[in-house]
Amino acid sequence: MGWTRRGALGAGIALGAVPPFALAAAGAPSAATPFPLSQVRLRPSIFLTSVQANQRYLLSLDANRLLHNFHAGAGLPTKGEVYGGWESRGIAGHSLGHYLSALSLVYAQTGDQQFRDRAAYIVAELKAIQRKQGDGYAGGTTVERDGKTVDGKVVYEELRKREIRSTGFSLNEGWVPLYTYHKVMAGVLDAHRHAGLADGLAVAIGLGTYLGTILEGLNDVQIQDILRTEHGGLTESYAELYTRTGNRRWLTLAERLRHHAIVDP
Repeated sequence: MGWTRRGALGAGIALGAVPPFALAAAGAPSAATPFPLSQVRLRPSIFLTSVQANQRYLLSLDANRLLHNFHAGAGLPTKGEVYGGWESRGIAGHSLGHYLSALSLVYAQTGDQQFRDRAAYIVAELKAIQRKQGDGYAGGTTVERDGKTVDGKVVYEELRKREIRSTGFSLNEGWVPLYTYHKVMAGVLDAHRHAGLADGLAVAIGLGTYLGTILEGLNDVQIQDILRTEHGGLTESYAELYTRTGNRRWLTLAERLRHHAIVDP
């Protein structure tokens, strides 16, 4: 049997005699590339059964109830009662981001239009909320001030004034507001990528702009202080904005959001 150079290298790797990087030098692919969920369809199986259970649950939820605080904070009429649990507390809003990601992923996974339609509705509502806010903000968090529950946007405006009180789960007495902010950004970015909703990117840019103007007014020490509070994957979302738009402003913000205490021990 004849041996090719690549075949010999592959055999060497299997025996531990040749390092894997040698295959790249021989012309083999050096990195895996992802393929979209739309190229995969499940056959009848326990896996398909699980996906169908996910679908039923997602359709049982009311998008307007998850949007309640977003509408209220923007001074718009609410269209559904707020859910209980965490949605009735200061961390409210992150569930909408998770929900939007889930709808978009299930649409990509199944091609079922009703999931895309629901994602499109949420994105359109967020866009309307941003128009009402006038600065790109859209959020569902709340915070206590002087014994009253108020819209969580006040926390961001305090940060703009360089007022920073940061602990593990509290930022200016708000319950992980940047974590929730990231979940909404991730949701609209997923709607853009997986559901093909162009407005998802527009909303993400609005969210990135609002928070970006605040972060750009802070020095690196102040940003690292803010990052002591759980903040999710904000740096990833800004990196995604850069990847999708080519605007280096987003890359700079992604780099400044590098949490040195964790990433650079």
